[in-house]
Amino acid sequence: MIQLIIVYMKAVLFGTGWRAMFYMRIAEALPDLLSIVSVYTHSPERAAELRGKGIPAVSSVTDALSAEHDFAVVSAGREGFMGLMRKLSALGENILSETSFHALTESERDEVEKMRGAVAEQYMLTPLYASVSAALGMIGHPDQLMLSGLHNHHAAAVARSILGLGTDMPDEIRTLDFPSSIVCTGSRSGLCLSGEKEEYTRKLRILRFGDRLFINDFSGNQYHSYLYGKRIEVRGNLGVITENGVSITGEGGYPCFIPFVFHRDSAMGNIGMTLSHVTLGERTVFRNRFYPAPLNDDEIAIAEIISRMRDGESCPTLSDGIGDARLGSML
Repeated sequence: MIQLIIVYMKAVLFGTGWRAMFYMRIAEALPDLLSIVSVYTHSPERAAELRGKGIPAVSSVTDALSAEHDFAVVSAGREGFMGLMRKLSALGENILSETSFHALTESERDEVEKMRGAVAEQYMLTPLYASVSAALGMIGHPDQLMLSGLHNHHAAAVARSILGLGTDMPDEIRTLDFPSSIVCTGSRSGLCLSGEKEEYTRKLRILRFGDRLFINDFSGNQYHSYLYGKRIEVRGNLGVITENGVSITGEGGYPCFIPFVFHRDSAMGNIGMTLSHVTLGERTVFRNRFYPAPLNDDEIAIAEIISRMRDGESCPTLSDGIGDARLGSML
């Protein structure tokens, strides 16, 4: 019997924004996993600029898809998104969508849900949230989640996974938007040292799903501020998990705390954060199977999705992405 083994995945990349760069860096760091064979951008000038840097960029969808490939990554803006998805679906493409379904109409969501592919909703596969998930059995039945650090569909994906919400929608929602200001420490372009204040809005959402509670706390500048961090608290009937570790009762009923330890070679901004594994006491709760490739936490998770697609294993589906968008629209 002859077996065909795919050594690496060949992808056509639609989009050249900062999210698309994840795939470029993964392909560079893991050539045995991913090869970017074509990059589409609507601008001929931008395509020529990228080709000058050695990137196989084109400004024609037909030309982009003419390269031999296994799947298409859609990392484009909202404008023209549905048109592109429909075209790729009609051609029978296997789609990995990086773009949120948050802005789609309900009929468009129903349409996307029937398409072939996966969604790059990677947060539950990153070291932090994967480690929290691995520790859930220690705290009994988790019925409460407080999350700070992710917005709309990303936060919804974590909540749906940890609380086991499935397609459930909340019975009750309470909201508060609180405007404030804080010293600016960073932006998408990097570190800010001016000391200037920036205005932001803190959005608090309290959602009740029967006997389960989800509290989402997100600030508009949270992704880029060096003063904030990702915070999570999961409460169960036997203990509590946070981003720092697990609080439970130990021998003799005494309360005890077991810390998460993130084992990294280096931590230099968003580049070079090479994590090998995460431990909880003496137990390893997360192992980076791509180590020592220089991937940040998001890239580790996206590489995991691509690896699962290659091997035919379970990964976040387009239907999952639609469920995240429906719940995320309430946050």
